[in-house]
Amino acid sequence: MRTKNLFYRTLMLCTVMFFALKVSAQTINGNVRDEVGEPIIGANVVVKGTQGGTITDIDGNFKLQCKTGITLVVTYIGYNPQEAQAKDGMQIVLREDVAQLNEVVVVGYGSLAKKEISSSIVQISKEQFNQGAVTDPMALVSGKIAGLNVSATAEANPNSLSSIQVRGAGSLTASNGPLVVIDGIAGGDLRNISTQDVESITVLKDAGSAAIYGTRGANGVILITTKKGSAAQGVVNFTYDSWVAVNLAKGKPDILSADEFRRSRRGTDYGYNTDWYDLITRDASYNVNQYLSVDGTTKNGYFGGSLNYKKANGLDIASGRKEFGGRFVIGQRALDSRLQFNSSLSLRKVHEDYGNDGMFDTALTMNPTLPVYNADGSYYQATSPTDISNPVLTMKENTSNADRIYLLGNADVKLNILTNEKHNLDTSLSYALQYNDNKNNFYTPSYSSESFWGGYSGRANINYQKWWTDRLEWLANYTLSLHDHQIKAVVGYSWERSMWEQSGNENKGFAYDTTLYHLIGSGTALKDGTANMWAGKSESTLIGFFGRVNYNYKDMLFASASLRREGSTKFGTNQKWGNFPSASLAWELTKVPVFSKITSAFQSLKPRVSYGVTGRSDFDAYRSMPTYSSNGSYFINNQWVTGFAPSSNANPSLGWEKSKAFNIGVDFAVLNSRLRGSVEYFNRKSEDLLYSYTAPQPPYVWNSILVNVGTTENTGFEVVLDYDVFSKNAFKWTTGVNYSYGTTKLSKLSNDIYKASYVDLYLKPGVGTSEYFFRIQEGGKIGQFYGYKYAGTDENGNMLIYNNDSEAIPVSQADASFKRYIGNGAPPHFLSWNNFFSYRNWDLSFQFRGAFGFEIFNMRKYGMGLQLSGTDNILRSAYLEDKDLKTGGGVISSYFLEKGDYLKLDNLTLGYTFTPKNRKLVENLRVYLAAKNIFTLTGYKGNDPSIVTSTGITPGVDSNSAYPTATQMSIGITMKFH
Repeated sequence: MRTKNLFYRTLMLCTVMFFALKVSAQTINGNVRDEVGEPIIGANVVVKGTQGGTITDIDGNFKLQCKTGITLVVTYIGYNPQEAQAKDGMQIVLREDVAQLNEVVVVGYGSLAKKEISSSIVQISKEQFNQGAVTDPMALVSGKIAGLNVSATAEANPNSLSSIQVRGAGSLTASNGPLVVIDGIAGGDLRNISTQDVESITVLKDAGSAAIYGTRGANGVILITTKKGSAAQGVVNFTYDSWVAVNLAKGKPDILSADEFRRSRRGTDYGYNTDWYDLITRDASYNVNQYLSVDGTTKNGYFGGSLNYKKANGLDIASGRKEFGGRFVIGQRALDSRLQFNSSLSLRKVHEDYGNDGMFDTALTMNPTLPVYNADGSYYQATSPTDISNPVLTMKENTSNADRIYLLGNADVKLNILTNEKHNLDTSLSYALQYNDNKNNFYTPSYSSESFWGGYSGRANINYQKWWTDRLEWLANYTLSLHDHQIKAVVGYSWERSMWEQSGNENKGFAYDTTLYHLIGSGTALKDGTANMWAGKSESTLIGFFGRVNYNYKDMLFASASLRREGSTKFGTNQKWGNFPSASLAWELTKVPVFSKITSAFQSLKPRVSYGVTGRSDFDAYRSMPTYSSNGSYFINNQWVTGFAPSSNANPSLGWEKSKAFNIGVDFAVLNSRLRGSVEYFNRKSEDLLYSYTAPQPPYVWNSILVNVGTTENTGFEVVLDYDVFSKNAFKWTTGVNYSYGTTKLSKLSNDIYKASYVDLYLKPGVGTSEYFFRIQEGGKIGQFYGYKYAGTDENGNMLIYNNDSEAIPVSQADASFKRYIGNGAPPHFLSWNNFFSYRNWDLSFQFRGAFGFEIFNMRKYGMGLQLSGTDNILRSAYLEDKDLKTGGGVISSYFLEKGDYLKLDNLTLGYTFTPKNRKLVENLRVYLAAKNIFTLTGYKGNDPSIVTSTGITPGVDSNSAYPTATQMSIGITMKFH
């Protein structure tokens, strides 16, 4: 009986345990769909309060081991999170998140919902960045924003940085680059941040949005926002990002080989076969990037930090770069979230090794039968022509490097004074410090080409510079929500001081080369009195008072107005302060009942218009004051005394360049928002341009003076289209096109006092030359080449040009009066085509980019493209397609102009993302293969036209010393874990 009872009890206990296990480990089946019944693929389904969960499949189905009745949380990008009680066969419907569809856009001194934007503002978030091995933050958005030109002329050089321009150039002497603002710190250095730390990049393209930055906003504003703490409260996330890239050199210039050089009888045959260009370049170089970050959110704040290591070398045999970076951010709330503290600190230490780009030109034009070394192993030095260098010696033996430190810090305290349904008032005070430190070192040994021609034993140079900016800002934000009306206002005060210091020294004549520049004081030039020392310092202060009001009526009518009053110590005493107003208006027509029939096909149709005044003030300090510089030594009272003389005239009316810009556009969305885009027209007139004019003497003591006189005008239009070709199925495809057109003309150059007929730009290289590649006259376009029009060749192969009577005459009879405008180097048309595909865990993206309607001056053909060119070696084409023309090299003529139009496959990335079902440790893992600069379609015969400068006022000159181009192949991994 006892045995029988024990058996029944044991059986009952096993049955209870079985059902208990069945309940605790039951397989829950479910399905996730959107509001129209389409399955949502890749939605996250997790048990609330844990990291355990799964994702939905191609049909929106999921399976999860969990207890019945436990709370599940379902999330997907663009939809509101949904909580539900776990049960088998459950159906979950996710609704679109309006806040996501109207994403928050960073603007000057604040942020707005995307729907509230009434001016020309474009924001690109990290999910939309260009993929692959990107080291330059602006390369993340290259080709992504219409009107933004990101020009990389030496992408394979690890020490190079892109030049950027928004809607063309407008200034003759000031910078044409936009103001860069990093986490609210104006004038930020892009080298100070890691690309993986960037959260979003916003471009303020028109004056309606940029006027709040006053004297620095005329060229547009780039707002870079870095990552802050994230993840669910109490959860710490880690991200490891690593990539390795190989730069594969593209074809080199086609010059005569040593044997061809001998047959051409161009010069002395020294009996060697030397490919100078090959000897100073690599077939491949590498980039390595390691990045680790941690971030999290606490009950009353957030924190984040990252470490970054980079190492790379260039395609030349000398260039290299190594850098270490760290960043930390923290935020903490107190007093029931009424008081908030935020701070961030970025620090980066960089070592750069430099080559000498001029050696590319030397290597191409040098006699290929010369030896690199003498019989005893020492370097060979040619004795003709004068100042000729051995490029291998120069690149290998010269020591040229720099050690840099970048620091960017920010701290602010914010007080929420009033928070309720109708009113929100807060105020904040912030301090920021930006510091850059740069020590350049150079040494050329006693056996170098420079020492040979200079007649000394080695030269050392050390130059130290540092820049730092202190910034203090106070802001007050107020929001009023009253029925159908909402008003957002911000007022503030900004104080900023910028400092620069420099000191350096140079010495020559060293007994030993091994000490390099470290014993610079041991050179004999110091004892001889021929050594050099220098130092310098400048300081300027900028103060601004600003405010902006944004108005929203029923999400239908949006208006914005701002005003900044700003003063700078750099301006003359009569122009210390200026006012910079702006206004913009937008109307969402789909919200207007009277337009319901017209707009029924649109999800959004928002015309907008803006006008504003901005400025340029990026000229050196003290330009408004009389300055003096040393002017020789004089023997006075039995001793030598250094003399000083005026070096500039005072101009008490010197001020900023003023830009008045008008912008009109329309944003739209149709086909259930699958097709989105915008079309806009802009007109930017830059007045009071700075230029140095001849100063009457007397009353002025110096022969030139910097004054505000000229006017330029930028006009153009932009078109943006994005289309979700497939979006509801497992296979997704989004494609987008950005197109921009723009030109700049010089409207005014003279006034009643200061007159100039034209401006010549870009002096032709060479000793004693006085010709320029560009000329700008009133009414003319920026970027116009000025030279002789090619008229063919005579029977002896001499170049013919046209005179003023349209007669073909020998180039030897050329007169400067025969010159005319022969082409334009500024591309008016820019086009990019972006595509993103995904299928389940796979993704593929690629980008085409191009520029059209411009010419390039082929400097290589100009200098070494004809049989009678003055260089030793020349292009092979001189004996092929250009064989009929013998002379004319070195003359600026249309013969050397070629169409620069190009279309290139710029970026291609294939990735796979693995998301484990059990995500207690690893959230996801993505691996990718990427390629950059894959191929270029063009008829231009020089370098890749995409590396020819397309920004500024002297675009389109293809340098013979251009850095080699490469196709970059990279492999990377990104892992997020807890």
